Amino acid sequence: MDRALARVVGLGSEVREVGTVLAFTFWVEGGALTPMGYQEERKGSHVGRPVDAEGLARVLRRVFTEYIGRRTGEVVLKLQREEARWAVDYDATHLSVRPSEARTFPVRAQGTPAATFLAFHEAAGRWTSAVRVPSGGAARVEFEVQLEDSRLAGWRLREVRLTNEGVGGSSQPLTGEVTGHLVQALLPFTEGLGARTVRVVLRAEHRLGEARARGRVESAWVERAVQPPGPSWYLSMHEATLLRWREGVVEGSAWLAQRGVEELALWMAAGIIAKGLGFFATEGLEWVTRALGREPEVAAGWLRTALKRLNGQERATFERLWQKLALEGEQALSRSEREALRSLFIRLEQAIQQPLGDGLKNSLRQEARKYYAELYPQFAKSLDELRAELPIHHRRPLQYAHLFPAEDINAAENLAMLRRPIHGEINFLWEKFRKARPNPTADEVRRAAELIDRQFEPWYHRVDNPPGLLRTAEQARDTALRELRRQFPGLD
Repeated sequence: MDRALARVVGLGSEVREVGTVLAFTFWVEGGALTPMGYQEERKGSHVGRPVDAEGLARVLRRVFTEYIGRRTGEVVLKLQREEARWAVDYDATHLSVRPSEARTFPVRAQGTPAATFLAFHEAAGRWTSAVRVPSGGAARVEFEVQLEDSRLAGWRLREVRLTNEGVGGSSQPLTGEVTGHLVQALLPFTEGLGARTVRVVLRAEHRLGEARARGRVESAWVERAVQPPGPSWYLSMHEATLLRWREGVVEGSAWLAQRGVEELALWMAAGIIAKGLGFFATEGLEWVTRALGREPEVAAGWLRTALKRLNGQERATFERLWQKLALEGEQALSRSEREALRSLFIRLEQAIQQPLGDGLKNSLRQEARKYYAELYPQFAKSLDELRAELPIHHRRPLQYAHLFPAEDINAAENLAMLRRPIHGEINFLWEKFRKARPNPTADEVRRAAELIDRQFEPWYHRVDNPPGLLRTAEQARDTALRELRRQFPGLD
């Protein structure tokens, strides 16, 4: 609230023309104020007397705390310049869709970081210096500013359109005050979350007899675009991470490490999805992009098990680079770090198509057991007490994980708890299959798994025998064996 208040008062302090209206649009949620738009409408009236800035701040503080801050949704704060004061009003009746950049956590940090201010000031100065206004004329200038979280990711001059040809002759540059005003109008938008584009319209005019042209921001707003699938998962977690990282509660990467592999995988996968995979558009990637193009939870499960196929150093490097990218932005990565991250994705593409080693199989079995206990807490005690008597069965065996590179071998739908004798009967069938098909295709493995499942599903997810079943496990095995022989000639 203090930051919003200071920025509103700051922009208002530059306006002296009576009748001018300033409109600030916020999304309010959980006490957090996320700027969505700004507009200035000049009436061309006479110059009023100075306004008491402290008095305006008191009025605004009451409006923010007693009215705006208690709401959820879009709020438009309006200030109209009168002779010696600002009339303040607000409108919270407009219904709108929650913007993707909206924050839900108030951030306690004060002011604007020096690095952020300098980045905006340098960019604004560079682009405003490229604008020229005819002598005695006027122009409409449009900028496009790319932000990611509070960082400036890019800036370009879209258009300079003359609205008044003037008297001819040489054109004039903008005053330095225009740069400052442009920065002041844009800095509030750094309160948003994620990648977004802010469009800015600036009105410039040159008055005869003056050395430089004047300019004011007429409007600025976050441009709405089609959102990639599932960004809300990522943005919520990303916001929580940024809050802790930037407020010094605990360093962001350390906090993420404490959250565990499940949440870290979800954060990584959803972040990659939210960024549209464009950063990783590298020749040779097929299965990785296919796997990460799914819903965040599904992609996270795949990434969690896929990363295990890298060695310890590769996993540590991947996590370090991805955390740096997400917490500090792509600009924080050096050229060599970008290449290293792309190379790791290529390495992952190769690793997921290689058969699993015995050590990795054992690790995945342990992870599967832990995950299954979380999925079915009613079996957690039995799994702990009976251990080897209740193995976790992979419907498509770990031996064939490389044939399904875009799928999570430890996904819930591929796991089933059963008793050890039942598991022995199923392993007997898969051993027959292996001998008949030493190099099977993915389709053959899938068909074999479906045949075995059809016969043994009554025993899945059970500590005891299924009630009322009229056949034994041996009979189920013999039936499955006959079906496998019909499907796969040569199976003895």
